[in-house]
This record gives sequence, structure tokens and C-alpha cells, in this order.
Amino acid sequence: MKLYFTRFLILVFFVGTCTLTFAQYKVNFIEGNVTFMKPLGFFSKNIPEAKLGFEFGYLRQLKVDQPLFWGLSCYYNDLGSNGAVVQEVIEFNVFDVNYTTTSNLLGFNGKLRFYPAIYFRKFEFYIEAQLGYKWLFTNTTRTIADDSDSSDLNTEKGALSLTYGAAAGFNLPVKNDWFINFRLNYLPGLSVPYYVLNNQNTINYSTLDGFDLKRSVTDIFRMDFGITYKF
Repeated sequence: MKLYFTRFLILVFFVGTCTLTFAQYKVNFIEGNVTFMKPLGFFSKNIPEAKLGFEFGYLRQLKVDQPLFWGLSCYYNDLGSNGAVVQEVIEFNVFDVNYTTTSNLLGFNGKLRFYPAIYFRKFEFYIEAQLGYKWLFTNTTRTIADDSDSSDLNTEKGALSLTYGAAAGFNLPVKNDWFINFRLNYLPGLSVPYYVLNNQNTINYSTLDGFDLKRSVTDIFRMDFGITYKF
């Protein structure tokens, strides 16, 4: 009887241990944020205004028992846009042609996030190290008036700026696995060429005439505010 009882206890212990082991899992985060990007240093001399944009990210816990995450993020900001109607001679006829040129910043970052043992009410604070690229590119769209099928898109300029930096923020639980997310980012970047809107320029042939080609480092400060889903 004692032998059977001992075996039963061993079986119960084994099953309980396996249940606890398989119950553990790695946490994943999906984030969506509205961003406010402010150029810094030489970048701010060419683009002095703060820009509204958006950011999406994914993170996964490295180990079950550690508050360390790795992930990826992508963010976008419109750096300036201009539209105009230019008359062109096409096959011996004069047409109104709609031009639109937009300068863009598209960022891609890999990141490591750590949650230190800092507690204040329900706030969960974190810090991040980030490394990636900013892609600064300019597109011009040309469309003959009253003929949407004639639309053409041309990339005028594109350059990758190596980007590195750090961030700090917090998550605030609101319901089940949903959190409010707030983050401050400092992201310096190497020097690249890019187009900057200049409203004093005269447009003769294309809305690209309304832009000046500049070159500088791409340092930015970015504030993110949005939601995070844990699964």
C-alpha cells in the first residue's frame, strides 16, 4: 500500500510540475502609436516644424522569467508636400496636368526593451535601445486632368540614414490585455541628402521645383502615444 501511495504522490508531483511548466509562456506585444516628431540640430534648420505621424511595433519576450523583450518598429512622417497644376503640350494639344510632390521619412528599427523593477501605482516603466535606418525619399505624382488612368509616380530621391538611439516610456493597463503606451525617443542619424519644401520657389515644370535639395544629419526627438495589446 505504501508503495502504491508513494507512486501516486510521484505521479501527482510530475503532472503538477509539467502543468506549471507548460503554463508558462512568452509575452508578445503589438503597438500602434500616434507620433510627434521634432527635428534636432542641423536637421531642424531645414525642417523646423514638428511633424505628425504614426508608428507600429511588435515585441516578444526573450525568456519567460526575464523582463527583456526584442522587437521591430516602423514609423512614418510627412516632411512636406506641394501640389500645383501645370499646362503641358501633349501630342500638339494643351492639357492641365496635376503635380504633387511629397518628401517623406520612413523609419525601421530593431529594439531591445527592458522593464526595470520600478513601480508607481499601475505604471509599468521601460527603457529601450534602438538601431535601424531612416529612409528619406521624395515622390512626385503626375496626372493629366480628367484622366485618372494617366497617373505616374516617380521617386525623385531616396537615401538611407543609419539610426541609433534610446527611448523610455511606460505602459498603463486599462482593460484585460490592453494598455495605454507613452514613449519618448531620441534617434540621431547619419548625414544624407533629402528634399525640403520651399514655398518661395517658383513652379515652372513640376512641383519638385518647389523643393530644395539639402544634406545634413537626421537627428530627431519623437514622442509616441497610443495603445499596446498583450498576448
